[in-house]
Order: sequence, then C-alpha cells, then structure tokens
Amino acid sequence: MVGVTPAPDQDFPSSGRLHQVEHKVWVPLRRKWVDVSSKPEELVRQEWIRRLVVDGGFSLLQIDQERRTQHGRRSPRADIVVWASPADKVAKKSPVLVVETKAGDGRARHEDFWQGESYARASEARFLIIATATTHSVFEVVRGLPGSTQEINDWPKAHDVADTARLSKLVARQRTFDRDEFQRLLFECHSLLRDAHAMTPDRAFDTMSKVLFVKLHVERTQTHETFTTEYLDRWAAMQLRRTSVVHDLLFEDTKDAYRADGLFNATDKLDISEATFRQLVSKLERFNLSKTGEDVKGIAFEKFLGRTFRGELGQFFTPRPVVEFMIRALNPHEKEIICDPAAGSGGFLIAAFDHVRAAIAADIDRQRQAEIERISSEYPDDATEEMLDERDARIDRAVRKINRELLPTDDQGERVETRVGHLAWEAIYGSDKEPRAARTAKMNMIMHGDGHGGIHWHDGLVDVNGIFNGRFKVVVTNPPFGATVNRQQRVGDTRESDVEDGGSRYRSRQKERYGEAWEASHAQVLAARGQPILDLYEIGRGQNSRQTETLFVERCLNLLDVGGRMAIILPNGNLNAASLSWLRRWTEGKAFLRGVVALPGETFKFSRASVSASVVFLQKFTEDDAARWESAWTEAAAASDGDFDTRRNAAVLRWEQRVVDGNDQQLQKLLEDLAAYGVKRCLPAWKRAPSEGLVRGAGTTRIGAPVWAGTAPPRESRVRDLKARYSLLAPAVPALKEALKGLRAELRAVDDEQTEAMWKMVRTTFDYPVFMSKPSAVGITTTGDTGDHVPNDLPKVLAEWHRYVTDIPGWPA
Repeated sequence: MVGVTPAPDQDFPSSGRLHQVEHKVWVPLRRKWVDVSSKPEELVRQEWIRRLVVDGGFSLLQIDQERRTQHGRRSPRADIVVWASPADKVAKKSPVLVVETKAGDGRARHEDFWQGESYARASEARFLIIATATTHSVFEVVRGLPGSTQEINDWPKAHDVADTARLSKLVARQRTFDRDEFQRLLFECHSLLRDAHAMTPDRAFDTMSKVLFVKLHVERTQTHETFTTEYLDRWAAMQLRRTSVVHDLLFEDTKDAYRADGLFNATDKLDISEATFRQLVSKLERFNLSKTGEDVKGIAFEKFLGRTFRGELGQFFTPRPVVEFMIRALNPHEKEIICDPAAGSGGFLIAAFDHVRAAIAADIDRQRQAEIERISSEYPDDATEEMLDERDARIDRAVRKINRELLPTDDQGERVETRVGHLAWEAIYGSDKEPRAARTAKMNMIMHGDGHGGIHWHDGLVDVNGIFNGRFKVVVTNPPFGATVNRQQRVGDTRESDVEDGGSRYRSRQKERYGEAWEASHAQVLAARGQPILDLYEIGRGQNSRQTETLFVERCLNLLDVGGRMAIILPNGNLNAASLSWLRRWTEGKAFLRGVVALPGETFKFSRASVSASVVFLQKFTEDDAARWESAWTEAAAASDGDFDTRRNAAVLRWEQRVVDGNDQQLQKLLEDLAAYGVKRCLPAWKRAPSEGLVRGAGTTRIGAPVWAGTAPPRESRVRDLKARYSLLAPAVPALKEALKGLRAELRAVDDEQTEAMWKMVRTTFDYPVFMSKPSAVGITTTGDTGDHVPNDLPKVLAEWHRYVTDIPGWPA
C-alpha cells in the first residue's frame, strides 16, 4: 500500500537509538509506527523500553506498555510494566518493575509521577523508575500503609530479578549507595587537599567548599563542560604560556555569582595546583549536585562535616539529636520567619527548613490525593479507555500544578513564587562571624534543598540585610561560650561588623522587601558605626565587657516579634550562678521562661568543650503580657511599701541618736545646751530613688548626713558658738560615721528585703508553670557518635513537652 512505512527488521537499531521516520517512531510492543509529533512522551517511553531490552537484558515478552491494573475509574495506568519472566506476565502475577515517564528534561520529581506509583502499589511491584528525557530515579516500593518508597542507586537488570537472593543483596547494597559514595568522595577530596598541599583540616575543608561552590555555579549556568577533565586537558593543551589558570578563572566567576551572598573576600583564592584541581574534578564531575536528591547530598554532606570536624571545628556544630529536639519543640510553621544569629554550620536552620518543608509536603500530598479522588469520582466505573485517558490527563495537570508548590527554586537556582520557594527565600535567616562557618552553612543549606539566601557572613550581634529587631517568630541558637565582647569591638571596625550603605537604589530595594522596619534598623546601624557593639544592648551599655552568650540572650529576645518563641543553649552558670542573677531577673521581665532541659555533661565533649549546658525555651511578652507584668509590679509596690516604709522609719529612729552624738559625752552635752535654745541635731527625711540598673526592684533608700533644725534668735551668737564647738569635736568621734554607715546598711537591707518580697509577689501574681527535664542521654557519645544505637531520652522528653505546651497561648503543640 502506498504511504505505509514497513516494519523494521529489528526492534531496535544497532545505533543505540530508536527507529524513526520523520515524525513517526517504531513501537515494538504494539508492532506499529506511532506519530509522535504531538506525543513527545512517547519518545521517552520507547527509549526506556529500548534500555530495558538492550541494557537490562529483558525480553519484550515480559514487558507491556500503557497497562492498567483493572478497568474502571479507579484504575491507575503505568507507562511500562516488567515481569520477572514471560510466564509471570501470562499468568498475570505481580510485576517486578514499573516505569513511569514524562516528556521534557530536568529532574524527575517523585511527586509528579502519581500514576506509576499508584500502579506499582496496586499491582505489588517491587521497583519503580520515574524518568524524564534527561534524568531518572529508582525506588524500591515499601509495602504497607501508609506507603513509602526507598530511593536506590540503580535499576535491577534481568539477571538480577531472576535470582531472588542476588536481588536482595543488590538492593541492600544500593539503598545508600549514592549517599555513601558521595560522602566517601567528599572525604577523599578533603584528604587529597590535606595531603597534597599540607593543609590543616579546616583549611582543606575551606578549599573544598570553594570547589563545591564552583561546581554548583557551572551547573546553574549550564556550563557543565567546564567542570570536566576533558575541558581542563584541552585548556592546558591550548595554553602556550601559562598566563592564566583555569580554576582561578572559574573561582573568580563563582565569587562574582555569589557576591550578593557576601561569602568571599575579593582576595580569596583556591590556592591549589592545576594537578590537584584536575584530581578533584575527576572525582566530582559525574555528580550533578543540582539534580541529586536533597536526602542524598544533604545527609552525605552533614556526615562528611561530622567526620571531618569532630573536634577541629566542633564549636560550630550542635549534636544533631539536640538540634532536632529543639526544632521540634519550637515547632516552626509555614509563613513564620526563623533566625539563628550564631548559625555555625547551619544545623538549626537546616532542621527548621526540613521541618517546615515536611509539613508543606504532607499538606501537598493531602491536596494531591483529594484532587485525584475528586477528578476520578467524575467518571463512571465502566468508563471507556478514552474516558480514562482524559481523566489521567486532567489529573496529571492538576497534580503538576499542586506539586509546583514544592519547588524551592527554578532551574537556574533563582527564587520562585511557591510555598517552598517562600520558605527557602523569605523565611530562613542566619549569620556567623566566622567566614568558614558561614560558607559551610550556606553550602549545607544548598545541599539540603536551598534556603541559603538569608545566611550571611556577619557578626550576629549587628543587624544585616533582613536580620533586625522584632522581625522573627522563631529564634534558635547555640551561641559561642566563654568569649567576651569588650568596648574595643566597634560597629564597622571589621568586615563582619559593618553594613554597607549601598546607595539609594539599594535602600529602596531593601525597604520594598522588608518594609519601614528595615529602614529604621539600617539607619541605626549606620549611625552606630564607630561605637562599641556593647552600646547596642541594654545589658552592655556602660560596661567594659560582657560574656558573649549573655549578649546573645538579649539579641535573640530583640530579634523576636511579640509572642515569638526562642530556644537557646546556655552554660548552666547562666541559670544558677549568683553572679548572673541579674541576667535571670532581667530576662524574667522580658519573656516567659517556658522550659529548661539540662543536657548531660558529655553532650559537647566531642567538640573539646567541657562546659555543662542546658536548652532554655523563652517566649517574648506580648504587649498584654508586658502590661500585666507592669501591673504586677505596681501592685507589689503598693502592697509592700507600707510595711517596709514603717521599717525604714523605725530604723531611722533607732539609729538617729547614735548618728548625731556617737555616744560621746562632750557631744551629748553640747546637744543638750543647744536644745535649750530650740536647736537640735537630726537626720533629714529619707528618700527612695527608683530602681536603677538592669534589675527591677524596690529602689534605693537614701538618707543624708545629720542637719541642724530649729532657731534661737535672742542668743544667736551663743548658738553659733555651740554649733562650732560641735563641728570641731565631731570629726574626732569615729562612732558618728560608723553609725551613719550602719543606718545606711540597714536601709539597704530593707530595700533588698522589699525587692525580694516584691519579686515573690510578682511571681505569685504572674505565676505560670515551667517545664523542667534532665535527660541522662541525648543521642550522642563523648566521641561524637550519633545514631539509633546511641541512647537518647529526648524523644520521650519531646512527647512530655508537647503535652505541656498544649495549654500555652501562641506556642504550637
């Protein structure tokens, strides 16, 4: 027949491609040519059938395409189904493998492939492949409800599925293959830098981070070919004179790309040889970081950090079990803005990002299932194949639209208007003054799925970008212990304590993003240039120095919006040392103490820190809370003033005679003579000054030295003479000064007692429960090991905590 294209001699050409004639492709399972001009997904499906046969060794007799589990509106369809043998296919046994394909390139997102997973679960297939034209992912389907999947590195071939024991070993080996291999390669690269250039571990890691940033940059700019050994070799061959080194040029481009993030100095270099860079590229070039799952690269990177820096940079790491406990206890929600002003390696921010993203994903999953059910319900149980195809197309569009909310960035790594995009670009903020720690936090966030844009290399005690007072609903941190901030540390004296003016366009852009509160913050920082950082804080003004962790208590409370929640790790001295009682009382007047969880002594042993510490949970007062606190103080003052004023008067009466005559007979005789003229020596009325300093209290009772009272006009000269003799003799009577000192000491004691009484009254009026716990194990050993095998009481503590916060306004359970 004229115009009919004959069937090819072979199902697949030897060239490794599909049989194509103009806009038609040969479909071996249907033994026909199919027009793909309007069906680009057919090309992807047929390419996978070719791979299953040619690369996987499967027979077409054990494969089918466009297969439904049953007929009817609830029947899912799979693009490709593979059985363990042709006999199993004929007998309609459970298949071993399902492949679901989509047109287009880019990463294969698990959530978009609902049909394939539905078919795999309904048919009890063990494996699922999801694929686009350029990438794919492989999963083992975990049975049971709710269903889940476990990503593995590669798909099983025909000789694997034919041998049950071999297949089980293959799966066990591949379940964590990607993660473990990536971690191993990171460690190999780190060791290479350490050995080849005699770098210290921290410097080797710093260089390693820079190389990873270079790789991310070339991936996001679609210049992958520049991060290959082939490219490096071509470059070297073309350079007659070594006027430039390619890795230096790549790093300069990368620095420029990340300039807005403020991660690199203009003078930063890679400081490695061309040979070393080539070795690094040879190890890393086959990994595509932009398309590797967050659970693979994120966890691998964190394990690499822990293995590399257990000790060397331990101060920048908080044990993961403690981090997860604090984040789950704070329970940040979508739309809440989160900050860590002493972010270290970013552990808290990553955990917060993952926590909120998981909640969004769960909600998206509920929406997705509801939409699938809604659309399916519109079709009858005896729906035709054409109707079911229409249903699937509608569901596909709906699912893609819903799933888009899970995207943190676009394909170029830029911000995108989605729920997870908002989380990644608008909700996560942090800073650290150590540049290596800041870069690590940034890279850590990228590895975990982005959210790095709000992390800065900057002193956490000084505002920068979107980090300013009153902006955050959640603040969580483990500030540096043992250090001090003194008056020589000034705003703007260092790169990390300054804030660029940026010009009017910069200010306009920032104001548009953050509002007028940013403008006020920015103006204050600019005005504070040259001033001690201490003077930015109520507890620092007028002081020569303060412990860094105490300043971070105020910093975190300042950063919080009213009613905001915070968790901070503090040395136990902050909680029980008498010398720091002022800090505890100052804090008590700003926020609710919601809980204290004392950490075992070994919690920070791995980081060479011997300090014992606790997790402290605080909730900043709302305006109503602050008003009630002030009212409680007013009531306490009114209730206590009468009794304590009586005691002050009694003290004055009791001491007054000794204060004026010191039990000295000559002074007593002079005072008797003066009394005959109506003149006497007495104490002035005491006055109580308001409480000064950081801590609220009864104030300070002040009383002056004795004064003369009364007049005697008829014998004025005689009175003057007696007064002069008194003034001449009094300095020689030490008991006078001692008596006045004794009176003043007693009045101070009365003040202190009234302060204690007022605090007791306020606490009674403002009474609330405080959660206290002292777990004996928190999931980490003295050597820094964590994991399921390490004892951990924190899950039990967390369950008790959630019961406790159920009745706390503004704290999500």
